[in-house]
Amino acid sequence: MAANISQVFTNESANETHVDKSGYNQAESIIITIILVAIIIGTIVGNILVCVAVCLVRKLRRPCNYLLVSLAISDLCVAILVMPMAMFYEIKGRWIFGEIVCNLWVSFDVLSCTASILNLCMISVDRYYAITKPLEYGVKRTPKRMIIWVILVWCFAACISLPPLLIIGNEHSEIEENGERNNEVCLVSQDFGYQLYATMCSFYIPLTVMMVVYYKIFRAARRIVNEEKRAQSHLESHCYLEISVKNGGGPPENKISSQSPSPANPSRVNHRSSSASTNTMVSVFMSDLCRLIIA
Repeated sequence: MAANISQVFTNESANETHVDKSGYNQAESIIITIILVAIIIGTIVGNILVCVAVCLVRKLRRPCNYLLVSLAISDLCVAILVMPMAMFYEIKGRWIFGEIVCNLWVSFDVLSCTASILNLCMISVDRYYAITKPLEYGVKRTPKRMIIWVILVWCFAACISLPPLLIIGNEHSEIEENGERNNEVCLVSQDFGYQLYATMCSFYIPLTVMMVVYYKIFRAARRIVNEEKRAQSHLESHCYLEISVKNGGGPPENKISSQSPSPANPSRVNHRSSSASTNTMVSVFMSDLCRLIIA
């Protein structure tokens, strides 16, 4: 009897240790697995559709969409190379794939996430120049130039992800709260200098650039909209005057010529006839312009 009671307590303590180690019980692990698998599948399918759409649709095969394809590829790498192992790591509560796979996984994680953020940053810069300098930048936005931008994004992301793999090294163990060393850990290098370099170059600097650039895009877009509204109101006023002249009983030259001056002043007659012809030409021009706008 005493042995059975001791065995029960031993099993309970083992179960508690297992729950504490993984952080989840069996039901929670199943629910979290289903949610994470759905997120992974959705991410893979969505980014593949983006790449296929740009490759197959002729109107989308433009240099301005090269950065979008690069962004989709970086997110696809996250979904295929990073998220599945991260899911196992989260559910198990320990790293079970060894140090070599850990180093590769951490490197792919930093590379893909950094490339995704830098692609977003470059897309914001590209949109800024496309809005503020449409004619000048439209000529410079060639396929070769955009491919160079994409290569620079991935090279800079590699410069951030490779130092832990080649020089510094990642973390494969840590001291837990109870003082024991846990050797089933996989973390990116916790070196202070590298952490400062990585966080500044892969997050804070791109975030600052995007915030500034999108604020400038907002101001430029608002200025363009206001200018278009002023031009449209000015044009509508001209159209209204032209329609009012037409509804007033004949073209403007008839109204001007109906006021016949005295024959003793022929220069006044010539002046008024030239003014009438000028008004007629302006009226015809505004009428044609209104038709173009309405069409």
